[in-house]
Amino acid sequence: MATNWIYMPILKWKQGERMAVKNLTAHQCQDIVVMLELLAIDAAPDAVALKAALPLYLSKIVKDIKSAFPEGACIAVDTRHIAPGYTRQLRLSSVVCKLLGAKTGRIIIPVVSESAVQANPADLKSLNEFPEIILRIRTNAITDEQIPDLIQQVTDAGISGDKIHLVIDQYSIVGEEPVARAALVEKHLAAALAQGCASTTLAGGSFPMNLIGYKQGAVEIGRVEWMVWEIIKGKSGLSGVRYADYTVTNPAPLPADLDTSKVNPSVAIRYTCSNSWRLYKAGGFKNGAPDQYRGLCQLLITDGVYSQSTFSYGDQCYAEAAAHRMGNGNPSSWRRDATNHHIVFTKAQLTR
Repeated sequence: MATNWIYMPILKWKQGERMAVKNLTAHQCQDIVVMLELLAIDAAPDAVALKAALPLYLSKIVKDIKSAFPEGACIAVDTRHIAPGYTRQLRLSSVVCKLLGAKTGRIIIPVVSESAVQANPADLKSLNEFPEIILRIRTNAITDEQIPDLIQQVTDAGISGDKIHLVIDQYSIVGEEPVARAALVEKHLAAALAQGCASTTLAGGSFPMNLIGYKQGAVEIGRVEWMVWEIIKGKSGLSGVRYADYTVTNPAPLPADLDTSKVNPSVAIRYTCSNSWRLYKAGGFKNGAPDQYRGLCQLLITDGVYSQSTFSYGDQCYAEAAAHRMGNGNPSSWRRDATNHHIVFTKAQLTR
């Protein structure tokens, strides 16, 4: 039987995101399948170098997955960022996902891209032994008219349609107009649903890449992907579509040459509300004024958008920091709390 979910948060598997998932309760995890985007490996993008580097690379991921997810949990794993220059991406996905499944005791669903399928369709056979796969289709990479042929390539490799979950990914849609965006993606969704696959999920992310240009204080940032979803779910014939998002992070990866030691991130809270994020922003983290984060937490807990400390682990941490029972944290803990609140809040929206 195909795996069911109502919500799929897409996470870059960094420390903040790992801790956000670890601090979800069993009830909060119900009907959620997390998609992990694994980070880059420190190895040349060739078979020999990858084979040598993978055991050590995967040992930490195995440890992190076992710590964050209960035994038997279902997890979607996207390997595209491990070694983008490696030509046999489907083969890499198969190897990594098999090893993770065997070593973690968790159910791993491989996530493959439309470009990987088009580049090496013969390698799809390496995924035959998985009960299910996720085919992630970016709307800016393929037209709705190309979807049937893409699915045909997968089924020609022996993977039946009832084993294929489709994720129609709008990717980064920061600042876009929701009605216009919904009209653009509707054809992709209709074409996907017409293929009779196991499921179709709509994904997208609209949190900015960085906070440059936003003034200090409290501002609103529109959750475009959620507003698009609200439009789409009411459309005739599209009621079976599921929902995914990139939580409080922009979909694009950080530049590979970014020197994080020279970056001074703003102290900030990214707080998910109905159709927006309430961004509370202070000054720079490095050499900034003391207690900036605690001050932002005090603003949050007195704001009408606050969900109260019992709502989620993240909300509890905001209350603790506001009361000076926790420190000011760091960018990783800020992301932990914001992501944890977002996942709980979004699932609650979807189950109302």
